[in-house]
Amino acid sequence: MRKVVPVPKEFDTGDRFVALGTLPLCEDCFLRERCKEYKKGWIYEVKAKVGMVEHDCKIHGKVVMGEVEEVGVPLVIPKRLAIEGVTVEYTPTRCGERNCPFWKDCSRSIGDRVKIKVREVLEDVECPKGYSLVKVIGLPVEVVRKKRFKKRHRGR
Repeated sequence: MRKVVPVPKEFDTGDRFVALGTLPLCEDCFLRERCKEYKKGWIYEVKAKVGMVEHDCKIHGKVVMGEVEEVGVPLVIPKRLAIEGVTVEYTPTRCGERNCPFWKDCSRSIGDRVKIKVREVLEDVECPKGYSLVKVIGLPVEVVRKKRFKKRHRGR
């Protein structure tokens, strides 16, 4: 999905970055609402710069309006599921190893039983628990919701 949002002036077409979300410094900025369109933790790719006007930014210095595309979100999944272009069901790993450098990507909560399309396989992960895992860029496609059954009461 493409959108027009502020991007740092020094970014070029094809550059990728991870969105940090809005910060407390952004409270009084007039571009804040546009920056809120970024999803925190997602990877974006600059497709084009569409604005020539430079705006001051307390985080990046100068920004211009640019067209970006959501590439996906970094996730860690079992190696057997890491095939580019395949749609798999993602459930975050429940792991207590908070000191692990991949813990955030392993336990990223984008929802339970979310179907993701594997866009890119990035690297093997050395899991302290010995699991065979791979870091990927995944694009959520569909959330599978649990069906709730209503009790039927017979009215007599």
